[in-house]
This record gives sequence, structure tokens and C-alpha cells, in this order.
Amino acid sequence: MISPPSHFRVILVEANAVDARLLDAMVEASRSGFKVEWSVATLAEALKIVESNEADVILLDLALPDSAGIDTFKTVRAHSGRLPIIVLSSSDDEELALFTMHEGAQDYLVKGQIDSRLLLRAMRYAVERHRVEEALALERNLLRNLVDNLPDYIYAKDADGHYLIDNAAHMRLLRLGKQEDIIGKTVFDFFPPEIAAQYHADDQAIISSGNALINREEPSLNAAGERRWLSTTKVPLKDHQERPTGLVCIGRDITEQRLAQEQLKEANAELSKSQQDLLRALGDLKSAHEELRSVQLQLIEAEKMKSIGRLAAGVAHEVKNPLAIITMGVEYLLNQELSESSAGVLDDILAAVKRADNVVRGLLDFSAPKNLEVRTEDLNAVINQSLNLVRGELGPGFKVIKELDPNIPPLNLDNAKVGQVFVNVFTNAVHAMGSTGVLTVRTYAKQLTGVGENIGDSRSESFRVGDTVVVAEVDDTGSGIPNDKLNKVYDPFFTTKPTGKGTGLGLTVTKTIIDLHAGTIDIGNRPEGGARVKIMFKA
Repeated sequence: MISPPSHFRVILVEANAVDARLLDAMVEASRSGFKVEWSVATLAEALKIVESNEADVILLDLALPDSAGIDTFKTVRAHSGRLPIIVLSSSDDEELALFTMHEGAQDYLVKGQIDSRLLLRAMRYAVERHRVEEALALERNLLRNLVDNLPDYIYAKDADGHYLIDNAAHMRLLRLGKQEDIIGKTVFDFFPPEIAAQYHADDQAIISSGNALINREEPSLNAAGERRWLSTTKVPLKDHQERPTGLVCIGRDITEQRLAQEQLKEANAELSKSQQDLLRALGDLKSAHEELRSVQLQLIEAEKMKSIGRLAAGVAHEVKNPLAIITMGVEYLLNQELSESSAGVLDDILAAVKRADNVVRGLLDFSAPKNLEVRTEDLNAVINQSLNLVRGELGPGFKVIKELDPNIPPLNLDNAKVGQVFVNVFTNAVHAMGSTGVLTVRTYAKQLTGVGENIGDSRSESFRVGDTVVVAEVDDTGSGIPNDKLNKVYDPFFTTKPTGKGTGLGLTVTKTIIDLHAGTIDIGNRPEGGARVKIMFKA
């Protein structure tokens, strides 16, 4: 295992000696783990260093003796690969700043407006973004390799039928050499009009209805005009609001199987004519063959579902990028001079975008949860924030009762993840109550005096007798949960909600987050009706 560096290495490219000393001093004074290892004044000197690929971040002045302006940035960018660059400029030029950011700069700082705190934050963000970008690039490459090495034909289309992504097997079927030969095109570019029209109509029916097409065997043509048989599965591709925006398809060539089946039928027919006494044996053989085929199709479907899951995870990663851009735009507007009402609207938009981002990451969270970002938090504040996020679900027929103990001790929590827990719990309660009901939220602290689930004398258990715990209870006046389904509420993809109302991942993610906090969650029915969710944290 490679040990992390003792400090982050900085290349300072600054022609002005006074500015160079000042920036070096700022980095040194921050005591943050960053150190200026190289300080140079020309582009030529900088290129020699960046090509060695030993640095972690570049502080780049655009005005150098041997290069100036945006050409300086482009040259360094071209030689430094994916190394993060922070642009330094004496000019507060917004157009230049935007241009450098679009070209790949991590930040744009105006000299004279920088202090050590701002510089440190910019460098930290640059290094972290660089790490995240590298991880995303690795995941995209892994997904691409997985998709391209599968023997099935895998591709995705937008709502108008244009190809968005394609794998190597499908390109070989169409006799295409590279992605550019198919991306943006439609079936009408590759198939005869009557076949293309049928394919397009099928796709539009799936997108408009939102219903999947599973394992349909259908005839097709390859690029040479040869007739082939495919087993096709198509599922709608949806956005964070569950609206179909395209589709994903997995197709398998089953021509050989179809030919084998036809040959088997012919052989059976001939055999039945000449050997009538073997009719019963042939019937048994045919039945066994059908059972085997059924098992094979089930195995094929399971493998396809795994492939779709991997592809869906990749799509989730891609969707997070536009959400991040919206967030950056809203945060930028919030830094402008705005009226109180406009700022409030932007705050609501920002909260909604973050909630959408949490939904997109749901599939990733329950299977590979990230490390917690634990801070000392007020649980009541987290609950109030979560109630505010779900107020759009609460119509005029709902009443919220808060019995929050102001004296509960602070807890070490990940604010965002625990907030996600309560958003999930509140949303489930509201959906269970329909259009009217009472939502009661209470908090209190207590000392454990008895033995129960996760309570005992073993160090491996979460709680022990004598521990002080903080409890949050959420009651609703809905119909409750059927007793035979209580033991399934945490199972992935299990949901009692109507189609389109839930993914079946909310409580799975919730349980994962509570487990990460070494807490407990219990869901049951109240004697007076409705459900109660009880969450317990160690103080």
C-alpha cells in the first residue's frame, strides 16, 4: 500500500518576484500541507517541471516573459495532462476567467484580492476536484470496458431515437469502426425503411408508456443483409423525476438457437412419422427441452439485469454532472445582490437540486456508501431542516406536531446523510397517510436500563446498559404496514407504494446510514393505528 504524501507539491509560475514571494509566504503561513516545491518565472521553466508529473497543483500567472494571456494557460494545460491548474491574474476579467474555467482551469484568482485562507481553499478544492475527476474517469473507463467486452448488443437512445452510447458488439453487427459512426444517428440510417419504422415505433411505445419490453424474440438484419434472430430487452431511461427520456437496450443473437429449434422440430416430425411408438418419449423429450430452455432464459435474464444495473450506475454518475452545474449556478446567483424573496426562491431551488442529487445517488449509496463526514450536530436542527425539505409534500390536510426536547445532547453526525434519513422517513409517512393526517415528531434523551436489540455487555454490540442515547420517533396516522411485510421493509427494491411512487431503495439507504452511525432503527405499527419509526443514536 502506497503511503499518502507528507505534503502537496505546488508549482508556482510567477514572473513578478514580489508576488512570487508573497504567494510563497501565503502557502507557507497556511500550515495546510501544501508547499511550494518549484517557483519559476517563465513558461519554458514551468514546462520542464510539469512534464515530470511530480506536482499536485499549479499556480499559474498568465503574464510571463515568454508567453502571455490565454496562450500561456493552453500551453501549460497541453503539457500537464490532468494536473489541476489555478490561474492567477492581475486583471479582474470575468470573460477571461470564464474562458479559462471552460478550458479546464480549477479556479481563477485575482492577485491583490487573495489572502492565505482563500488561496488555501482554492488549492484544496482544486486537488479534491482533481481526485474526484480521476475517480469518475476511472469509473467511466471501467463501465466502458465492461460494456464493450460483453457479447450482447448494448446501446442507449434518446427520446427521438438517436443513439447515445453503443458497445463494440453492436458496432460489429452494423459493421461500424468507431463510435462516431453511430452516435447521433437513428435506425433509419442502418436498416431498410419498413424494419426501421417498426423498430422506431417499438421504441416510442416504450418511452411513452414507461413499460419495459423483456426478452422478446424478433427477426432482424445485420449490415450484410443477413436475416438474424435477436432476444431483445428494452427498458425506459428515466430522469430524476421518473420521466422517460430515452431507453436502454440489450440484445442477444439467438439465431443458432432458433435454427437448432427448427431443426429439432423437423427431426421430431420425421421421427413421429416413422416411429409412432416413440410419440410418448418424444413428448417427454420436448417437455424436458422446454424446461431447459426456460431455465436458460432465466439465466440470460439474470445476466442482463446485472448488465443493466451496471449501466444504470454509470448513467447515475453522468446525471450528477448537470445537477452539479445547476448547483454552481444557483450558488453563484446567491452571491449577487438580490431581493429577499429572490434569495428565498434560489434557496428553495438549491435545496431541491440537492435533494434530486441525493435521489440519483441512492443506488450507489446503499451498495457502496461513502465515508461519513461527521461533525457535532443538533439533531433537532437536522429534523427541522428535513421537515422544511418535505413541506412540498404536506398539503392543507396535514398537521405536523413537533415535540422536540431542547435539552438533548449534541451528536456526532453526518448532517447530509442523517437529513436524508429523516427526509425518507417523513416522505414515507406522508405517502402512507394519503391526503390528510397528523405527522408527529419527537426527540428525547434517556439512559438504557434494560437489554434489547443491539444492547448488551459485548463490545461488538452498538449499545450497552447505562449508555445515554438520543431517540427520535416519527408517528403517522396512516394505515400502517402489513405484519407480513414488516421484515421486508429494508430489502432493496421492496416497496408497497404504487408504481412510479418509489424505487424501494429509501429504507435500504436509511438502514445503511443508521448502521454507519452505529445507531438503530425500528419500524412498527402503533396500537392506535399508523406506523412509528424509532431511531436511536448513542450520545
